[in-house]
Amino acid sequence: YVKGGTSFEFSRLLTGEIGVGYAARNYVDSRLNRLEGLLVSSSLTWTVTPLTKARFVSDTAITETTLLGASGVMTHSYTFEVDHDFRRWLTAIGKFTFGTLDYQGADRHDKFYALSGDVIYKMSRNIWLKGTLRRDWLDSNLPGNSTASTVVLVGVRLQN
Repeated sequence: YVKGGTSFEFSRLLTGEIGVGYAARNYVDSRLNRLEGLLVSSSLTWTVTPLTKARFVSDTAITETTLLGASGVMTHSYTFEVDHDFRRWLTAIGKFTFGTLDYQGADRHDKFYALSGDVIYKMSRNIWLKGTLRRDWLDSNLPGNSTASTVVLVGVRLQN
């Protein structure tokens, strides 16, 4: 695994990062093929106003899988996000994510999508409440493997 990158600033309103790398894994088990691929990560942040930011993030990763015969998964993900501070203590975040899962060594190829909204209420400097509502979809080329789910999360962040 090797990866390098840089950050850049077109102006104070438009900043970003980019990284490029390569990963390769060889397995002791001869039934599994070599897992390898080009890794690209990037982000671009636009400060629309002092209270609103729009962000695009892309990432490529190699991950493990339990799918029989597959060496691993090459994951490509892309996220569009908008953050807005209604007040200093109240933030809303909207996200849309999509991507692909390519199971190397198997004939499975999935697409995934997620749409989410977060609300963060900063009760004090040390205590934050966060609520998330997310809808996830997985569209697989193999019958019976597609899914859809709705996730609701409520959390407390304690920091010092």
